Amino acid sequence: EALREAEILVNKLMETLDEKRAELAAVEAKLAALKESLREKIEMKERLEVQVDQCEKKLVRAEKLIGGLGGEKDRWSQSAKDLQFKYDNLIGDVLISSGVVAT
Repeated sequence: EALREAEILVNKLMETLDEKRAELAAVEAKLAALKESLREKIEMKERLEVQVDQCEKKLVRAEKLIGGLGGEKDRWSQSAKDLQFKYDNLIGDVLISSGVVAT
């Protein structure tokens, strides 16, 4: 009788053990999936950090270029004004030069 009760108890404990092992396997599988997901997210984060760094460098270069082009605009505007002044005075300069040559 005691042997039978012990066997029943052992069987119940084995069933419980099997259930717990199944639960453990499920938890370990979920943990493995989470670790893989974490690894992927870390890789994505690193790629994005590289992209951010590249964008910051491009932005600095673009700001320098825009600043340089702003100076060029002023220079070209002044050159255009000078050329317009010379063009406006061209006829008078030609007349004066013709008079000087004719005398």
